[in-house]
Amino acid sequence: MVKVKICGITNIDDALFCSAVGADALGFVFYKRSPRYITPQRAKKIVYRLDPFVAKVGVFVNETKRVVLEIADYVGLNVLQFHGNESPNYCLSFANKFRVIKTFFPPAVPSGAYEKLSTYLFDIKWEEKLRKKQTLKADFLNKIKKIEGKNIIVSGGLTPQNVLRIVKGLKPYAVDVSSGVEILPGRKDRALVKDFIIKVHNI
Repeated sequence: MVKVKICGITNIDDALFCSAVGADALGFVFYKRSPRYITPQRAKKIVYRLDPFVAKVGVFVNETKRVVLEIADYVGLNVLQFHGNESPNYCLSFANKFRVIKTFFPPAVPSGAYEKLSTYLFDIKWEEKLRKKQTLKADFLNKIKKIEGKNIIVSGGLTPQNVLRIVKGLKPYAVDVSSGVEILPGRKDRALVKDFIIKVHNI
């Protein structure tokens, strides 16, 4: 079954609802420039009340190792997602304690030491999203499809309306959605969240 990560969680009501309707993972963004930024203090209160079998993912962008470790330990994260220009050695330095996800943006595909990581996430750069380039293009999805032996997570403009097409064509390990199930940044639409999760899990 393809897993679902709901990212950009900012409040306990959304977190509990997403967990209740079947989200496999919840993402907390610790990047202050993001409209979905959450403080470690608020995230800790949410994580404490979550189902223990739901993965708690911290999203970081070009953060220092010390800060990442402090937040991860304080909040109670079990997965770290790096969404910036983090080097392979930087990412791998956390792998003995956490599951690590590294994000890549078109046209880049993992190479070199990045291949030592087990999980890749493919997304669209924020600047391109502002220019209405919402989803990964078909030719890039075909590139991703050729990657073997890795957990592939697809993100970038996913919605309940387009996720089936992308999942059926790519058959990824998981999908990651944020804005596609929101009323506004950081506030989830319950009907969209439930529709998204049901569609993916029923494939």
